Amino acid sequence: MVLRNGDETTIFAAYRYIFHCNDALEAEIHAIMQGMALAIQHSDMPVIVQSDSSNALATLTDATLSRSAYGHLDTEIKAHMVAREFVPCKIGREHNRVAH
Repeated sequence: MVLRNGDETTIFAAYRYIFHCNDALEAEIHAIMQGMALAIQHSDMPVIVQSDSSNALATLTDATLSRSAYGHLDTEIKAHMVAREFVPCKIGREHNRVAH
């Protein structure tokens, strides 16, 4: 997760090891959730959430995953969205060099 301000200057970067993860979608959703929590703690501005996974970004805009195995993560993401404005932004995999 990388938090940047409006002029693209990095405020901080963080990573976390996920011990039990079933698939890539769960890892993406978990990373979005953790990133949102950190952004709430370290910034008071609206946040653009960038990801190369459109399925993971769907948790920010609809209830597609609320009844799935990832429902608990979807619920936490929705709770974070009450505290701050989060704007989902789909980026191409080639633009997501930070994560790789």
